[in-house]
This record gives sequence, structure tokens and C-alpha cells, in this order.
Amino acid sequence: MSASERAAATEVPPGAPVATRRLLPLLARLGDRYGTLVGFAAMVLLFCLLRPSTFATWDDLRSIVEQASPILVLAVGLTLVLSTGHFDLSFPGILNLASAGAVLIMTEAHEGWAIAVLIGLAIGLVSGVIAGVGVASGRASSFIITLALSTIWSGLAIGISGARTITDVPTSYLNITFNTVLGIPNAVIVAFCVTLVMFSLMRWSAFGRYTQALGSNASAARLAGIRVSTTQVFAHVLFGLCAGIAAILLSSSSGQYTPSIGSGSLITPFVAVFFGTSVLAARRFNVFGTVVGTLFIGTLQTGMVVLEIAPWVSEVILGAALILILVAVAKRSR
Repeated sequence: MSASERAAATEVPPGAPVATRRLLPLLARLGDRYGTLVGFAAMVLLFCLLRPSTFATWDDLRSIVEQASPILVLAVGLTLVLSTGHFDLSFPGILNLASAGAVLIMTEAHEGWAIAVLIGLAIGLVSGVIAGVGVASGRASSFIITLALSTIWSGLAIGISGARTITDVPTSYLNITFNTVLGIPNAVIVAFCVTLVMFSLMRWSAFGRYTQALGSNASAARLAGIRVSTTQVFAHVLFGLCAGIAAILLSSSSGQYTPSIGSGSLITPFVAVFFGTSVLAARRFNVFGTVVGTLFIGTLQTGMVVLEIAPWVSEVILGAALILILVAVAKRSR
């Protein structure tokens, strides 16, 4: 919605009382800016009232943040790619391949957890380079290229693992996520550090400004001297690295590799990122909004588990939420 359309929507009839003429536009602006956060708070309050003995506890809050950590790492990386005006659907495949590579290097080659982590990160990094180069070539849509890559990575993961679940993971690898620092799980610390880096890049670096410029108008950005292809490749590389980190967190927390480790991970990061565009009326992809969106999803999913609602209901809600958010974003951009 353009500025003129928003002004028209909040326009008050000339004959209305003075208080109404002042109050309604103010409420409309406050609702537009803080409505998402108020809705988030209302959801938390509802869950607390319905299950005060189980939901409103420190352990539950810790569980929400810990379980949301891999999704947050994926979502902040995806924020960079979407800011350039492109999609990247390759991360479910990267999760599969990076997890398989990390676990197999320990169980088959008997290497230590540090080598396993490096293998997982390297797979994510290389996958990001391939996706970035493919997208930057401009000869096919990012949607198709990265979707095809996801299929390739998943196929390779099945090939090297023999399509089997591998459970004999060393304790040292499990400790990557199970250990704590000052009572804070390592997974949360890793997610926080990744988020801080991505926030700094988006907020204060030239690269962050370039991604926003590409997303607004790639042709104008190219005329302004921005290296469009380089920026696109770098965004996908960072996202691939984030996917590799998420793969390590997922396989470490579950204590195994399974061919379905990346399944069900496609929609949630997109919901978190697009949800973030409505936080504080940002109307653009931003890391802070993505964090709020991720916590919103984690709280919703945990609350539904506490209320003993069937898991498939959560999937339906997330899919519907993505549709509604996309419609809202499309209306705002007109």
C-alpha cells in the first residue's frame, strides 16, 4: 500500500468530532507499527492462561529458544538472499548433505567432532557458491535453480549414507548443542552470534546497503556501480554457510543423521522472514524482524504442543500464515 493509499484509508470524515479526527489516524498508525508485537504478546498471554503450570516457566522459554536456534540461523541467512530480490530453496538439501557428511566422517572415517564440523560448514559453503553462481548467471530463475540444487544435494546425501539412519554419533559431537555456558545452551549462543553478524552486515556494511538496493531495483543498482553479481553470490554463500551451521545444530541435537532431517524445514524460515517485514511496519526484510518472526513461530509450535493439539494443525497454520503474509506484503508494495 502506497503512502497516499494509507493516508486515504485512515482519513476521517470532515464532520467527525475533533477528538475522533485526531484519535483514529493515531490508532491506525500505532496498529500498523505495533500490531504484530501486540498480537505476539496476546498469543503468549493466551497460552499462559490456558496452561499456566507448563507454559509460563523458565524451562519452557529455554526450550522455545533452543529449538528455534537452527531455524533462526536459517532465517537470518535467508533474509540476506531475499533482500537481493531472489529466492534460495536449496537449504533443505544442504541440511541433508551437510548432516550426512558430518556424521559419516565421524562414524565411517573415525575423525573427531571438529573435522565433522568443518566438513558440514564446507559443504554449506560450496553449496552456497554453486547456488550463487547459478543465480548470478541470470539465465534461469533463482527459484528453479535452487530447487533443483536442493534435489541434487538430497540425492547425494541419500547416496553417501545408503538412505539409512546413523545413530552411533560420538558424545563429543552431541555436546556441541547439549553443553551450556552460564546456563545458556551452546545452540542458542551459536544462533545469537550468527544473528549478530548478519544484523551488523545488513545494518552497517556496504554489502547490506547493496542487498537492499538490489531488492529495490537491480537495474538502478547496476547503473549506480554496484557489483550485482558479486553481491548476489556473496548473499547465497553466506546463506549456504548458515545452512551448514544449522545442519550441525540439527544433527548434534538429535544425535543422529536421518534422510528426513531436512524435510519440513522449507516453509518455516520463509514464514519467519516475511513475518519480520510487518514488525514495526518495516515493510522490508530485516534481521530484527526475522528474529521476532522466528520466536513467534517457536512460541506457536510449543504452545500447540502444550495444548496437545495435533502436529499437522501447526503445519496448516504455518502454511496459511505464509499465504496471508505474502498477500499483505503484496498489498503494501502497491
